[in-house]
Amino acid sequence: AWLPILSQGGYPKLAYIDAFSGPGSYSGGEDGSPVIALKAMLDHKAAIRAQCYFDFVERAPDRALALKNAVQETQKLLGRPHNAHVEVHQSTFEEAYAKIGPRLKAVGTIPTFAFIDPFGWTGLPFSIIEELLRRPSTEVFINFMFEEINRFLDHPDQVGNFDKLFGCTEWRTCAQKSGADRNRCIRDLYAKKLSGSAAYVRYFEMRNKANSTDYFLFFATNSLLGLKKMKEAMWKVDQGGAFSFSDATDPNQMTLFANEPNFGQLRKQILDNFRGRETSVDRIEEFVVAKTAFRETHFKRQVLAKGEGTEFEVIRSKVDRRRGTFPSGTYLRFYDNV
Repeated sequence: AWLPILSQGGYPKLAYIDAFSGPGSYSGGEDGSPVIALKAMLDHKAAIRAQCYFDFVERAPDRALALKNAVQETQKLLGRPHNAHVEVHQSTFEEAYAKIGPRLKAVGTIPTFAFIDPFGWTGLPFSIIEELLRRPSTEVFINFMFEEINRFLDHPDQVGNFDKLFGCTEWRTCAQKSGADRNRCIRDLYAKKLSGSAAYVRYFEMRNKANSTDYFLFFATNSLLGLKKMKEAMWKVDQGGAFSFSDATDPNQMTLFANEPNFGQLRKQILDNFRGRETSVDRIEEFVVAKTAFRETHFKRQVLAKGEGTEFEVIRSKVDRRRGTFPSGTYLRFYDNV
């Protein structure tokens, strides 16, 4: 979704960074993230006209060589378009970004999507993520390796690494906690740090066979549309909307925590936030997308259509409307006693 939206939006250049790329394919032959990204650009049904710059970073020499071969095969297969520019960096992410960062700055506003998928917790200093998010039209998608981080958070040899990972020393407070409090502290601290640089932050929790948290996928952006598209993708994985996935019952099958979305929860969140207030449907949509687990497609039919006349009244609308429909520009007054 990201490539065509930005390309059709008139941006002449786009940048994609894969910070821990791997060899380009998995042992079973499945495409790795660099090849998936290239194919998304080269084989998209809508022509991507922007000049696209791909930076793939892989530290291990043998993996970097395999990645270069995979990139060449992919480009050859799909016709080597003139607007796909690929560089494979055989280095750490920090070393590669010392070259990538200045290049991004030199060309002004170039929308950037950074996929950061490490093997642990080292090599992804928060200072780089902050710098990326300070740039306009930049989004980051981070695999936060929670289980390993939690297990080593008390290790005396890792203090410096965790200072760099979180970009602060507050994580030491989390290390003094235990159980669910410790888990929430770690997750919420990282979310808070991202929120200091991005307008919108969401996380997606992945659970292991023991049904305990394995890792979080964090997404940070300054674009509401970017958040909508990421949540659309997340909901395709978890129809329950809890942004959780578990393979505890069957390792070969995705198991959702809820069979259907809990729209009662969404209704409560909307009423708690807007009770006694006048607001627009557009503001409600932004609230749903930015502050809840739900999508912008959920609230009108599942909440508003069922509450008109009992929980709120329509006070004005820019266009003629049927009862139970809420076009953009419609204003509502929520009752105090709901």
